[in-house]
Amino acid sequence: MEKHELIEKLRSNMSRDTWNNWLTTAQILELDNKKVVVGLGNLFIKEAVEKRFGSIIKETINNILGKPVEVVFKEIPISKEQKNAVNGPIIKNRPLKLSEFNPEFTFDSFVTGNSNRIAYYSALEVCKNPGKYNPLFIYGDVGLGKTHLLHAIGNFLMENAPDLKVKYVTAEDFMNQMMDGIRASDMENFRERFRRNVDFLLIDDVQFLIGKNTVQSELFHTFNSLFNSRKQIVICSDRTPDELATFHPRLISRFEMGLITDIQAPDKATKYLIAKKMAQMISLQLTDDVAYYLAEHVDTNLRKLRGAIMNLLLQSQISGAPANIESAKTIVNSMMRMNANKVRFQSPEVLETVKIDTVIDLVAAEFDINRKDIFSSSRKKEIALARQVLAYLFKTTMKLKTKDISEKLDKNHSTIIHSIKKIEHSLLMGNEMIKNKINNIKNKLEDEKGILTL
Repeated sequence: MEKHELIEKLRSNMSRDTWNNWLTTAQILELDNKKVVVGLGNLFIKEAVEKRFGSIIKETINNILGKPVEVVFKEIPISKEQKNAVNGPIIKNRPLKLSEFNPEFTFDSFVTGNSNRIAYYSALEVCKNPGKYNPLFIYGDVGLGKTHLLHAIGNFLMENAPDLKVKYVTAEDFMNQMMDGIRASDMENFRERFRRNVDFLLIDDVQFLIGKNTVQSELFHTFNSLFNSRKQIVICSDRTPDELATFHPRLISRFEMGLITDIQAPDKATKYLIAKKMAQMISLQLTDDVAYYLAEHVDTNLRKLRGAIMNLLLQSQISGAPANIESAKTIVNSMMRMNANKVRFQSPEVLETVKIDTVIDLVAAEFDINRKDIFSSSRKKEIALARQVLAYLFKTTMKLKTKDISEKLDKNHSTIIHSIKKIEHSLLMGNEMIKNKINNIKNKLEDEKGILTL
């Protein structure tokens, strides 16, 4: 078989999207009875193709040739004529990589439904029209796809706009790099990396900076620098800007000046499609009945859904049998037993209840009122202030969401937000009485025996 015949047969055996996106520069450099060398346009493409499609390409070539051969991938230079002839969003030049992006997290692999469609199209829009919605703020509970969208933005820009410098960072990494800069007396280098050497800044889990005022201040100036330079900023959080307790109002106002969108828990129909897509990405044949069963019985955290599908793949590989409804039930039942044990022995829910009761009792004692007064309709100054401090501590110390605080104190959402902001304002204005009471409560919390550190 000739080289050009092999490449044509390989193309006919690959999906059109995969070929157009990744393999348009592919060439057969060597072909003999024992070895096939596949050349790819540059090092980045070679590494990505080998990682994502290497095993599939090797199996396909072996099937085409009718015998096992060694398949090797090699980087080759691509001429200007070849670059100009390439169609589709293949990377022409390897971009400057400021961050690593998970190649599985793309817009193509993100399954949309009513719960996440607006967030998906918002993320795609900022890729195509940077600065149009600036910043883009995406919020939602854990495991619903926020990080997927951030990496999808990075992967899209790597393919379609390789000249742009795109940086992904978690809020924790941002803080750690800032602290490294302070310790090394080299904040100029830190600011160079985040303010002058970035076209797209993608920040994940910004809620991590709650209570970290110094880092918030640095983020504020970084935000202003990028925004004023018309650089795109995308931020993800597990809560709304209003719910970022202790964040300075000037930073929250920056978050609110662009587009705010959320990702909600998917319905069963969307979860079914997500299960099918997850299985497809790891080459697992998932029948409709198994996919529906997983969608119905695995909770809304999509990471748990992926874990169940990975378990199905492992069982299928060990047994040699395809994934079926019985194996799915076994895995789901095992997950449910583990969750039940967590609730019984080390449940965050149980521990949270104990902590919440402790905080309530300490606030009541600090203000010299009865516990039942806090939940009464009384508007006495001391009782109202105790409620406001309790709401503030729930938010900052317990890290509860505003809607949960609202339920626990039986007050409406706007009242809770007002209470938290009032205490924050008092602390900013230097109210020593409130500051001392909060410190007293926190000190007693640390001294409490049998309570996990808050």
